[in-house]
Amino acid sequence: MQYSDLVQSSWKSLLRTRGRSVLTMLGIVIGIAAVILALSIGESAQRFILSQISVFGPDKLIVHPGSKSMSELQSATPFVDQTLEFKDIKRLRKEPWIDMLSAEVMQTDLIKAGDVNKSITVIGTFPDEIRIGGYSMAAGEFISDADVDSHAKVAVLGSAIADEIFGQEEAVGKRIKLGTTSYRVIGVVKEAGTQFFTNLDELVYLPGTTLLDVYHKKFFEYFIVKTQLPLPEAMSRLEIIMREAHNIDNPTGDLTKDDFFVMTAEDAVKMVEQITSVLQILLTAIAAISLVVGGIGIMNIMFVSVTERIAEIGLRKSIGAKYKDILRQFLMEAVILTMAGGAIGFLTGSFLAWLAIQIINHYQPGWTYLISWNGALLGFSVSTIIGVVFGYLPARKAAKLHPIEALRHE
Repeated sequence: MQYSDLVQSSWKSLLRTRGRSVLTMLGIVIGIAAVILALSIGESAQRFILSQISVFGPDKLIVHPGSKSMSELQSATPFVDQTLEFKDIKRLRKEPWIDMLSAEVMQTDLIKAGDVNKSITVIGTFPDEIRIGGYSMAAGEFISDADVDSHAKVAVLGSAIADEIFGQEEAVGKRIKLGTTSYRVIGVVKEAGTQFFTNLDELVYLPGTTLLDVYHKKFFEYFIVKTQLPLPEAMSRLEIIMREAHNIDNPTGDLTKDDFFVMTAEDAVKMVEQITSVLQILLTAIAAISLVVGGIGIMNIMFVSVTERIAEIGLRKSIGAKYKDILRQFLMEAVILTMAGGAIGFLTGSFLAWLAIQIINHYQPGWTYLISWNGALLGFSVSTIIGVVFGYLPARKAAKLHPIEALRHE
C-alpha cells in the first residue's frame, strides 16, 4: 500500500468516528497547549527580568548583604542578616576610583497631601541614584549631598504621584506627609517607567539618612557602585574595603566567610537565566504529564477500534493485506490523531500565551509575547512519538489477527 493511500484510508477511518476521534485528541491538545503556554510565558518572563536587570549596565557592581553561599539561594530579604550601613557608604565615598555610589532602603507608608491618602513605596537613597538609573528631572532638583548629611526632611516625587497629588500645579515647594512626618517637595522626576519590577513614577525619594532616622532603620538593602576600572579589579578592591569596614579576617578571600557579596550585572543575568530555566523545565515536566495521559487515552481508544473492526481486518487479510499493512494502518491512525492534536494544541497554547501576556501587561507593562519554537518542536516530536508508542500495541494486536477467526467474529 502506498503511503498516500495509507494516509487517505486512515483519515477516512477516523472521520467515520468523528466524536471519538475528537475526544481522543483532547488529552494531546491539552498537553501540547500546556507545554507551549508554560514555555512561552517562561521565555517572556526571562526576557522581561533581563530587561529589568540590564539597566545596571556592564560598569556597575551591586553589593548585597549575606554571604556568597546565601546569595545562591536567596537575595536580600528580611531572612538574611542585614549588614550594609551608612558608615560603609562614608568609607566608600573616599575611594577615587568609584565614579558613582548609591544605596537604597525601602519602606511602605501612607502619603497625605490634599485629597490624596494612599499607600506608596518610599525609597531612601543618595544623589548619584538619578545618574546611575539614567533618570532626569521634570522640575526642581534631586537629593543633594547636603540633604543627606543634614538628614533633611525633603522629598522628590515620581511623575505619577506628583500628577495625582498636585495635577497641573507646581509641586516644588509644596509639602506632603508620609505617615506623621512632613516633607518639603524639592523636585519631580520625569516619567521613567518600570525598572526592577517597580513603577518608578509612583515612588517618593528621600535622603537615605532621613529614611533611616524616621523609620528607625539601620541598614540599606544594597549598594550600587559605578567605576571605570575593569570589573574584576574593582570587585577585588571593593571586597577588601568592605572586609576592613566590617572587621572580617579573611586573608584567603573565601567569599563564604563574608557578610556581604558583590555581583556584576552579568552575574545577575546568569542567576536569572539559571532560575528561569529550572522553572521552565519544572513547568514543562508537569505539563508533559498530560501528554502521557493523552497517550494512554489514544491506546485505549485504538484497542476499542481494533475490537470493533475485527471483521474488517479479517476481510482485508483475506483479500491479500499483509501483517505490515494492517500494522501501518492502525499506527498511521494513531499518529494522525496525535499530530492533529499537536497542531491544535500548538495554536491553542499560542493563543493562551498571547492572552496571558496581555493580562500581565495590564498590571505590569514591559512583557513581550514570544512563541516558544523549542516548545513547538518538542510538542510535535513528543506527540508523534506518543502516537507511535501508544498506537503500536493496538496496531500489533490488529495485525496478528487470523483472517478466518476475524471473519467469524460477531
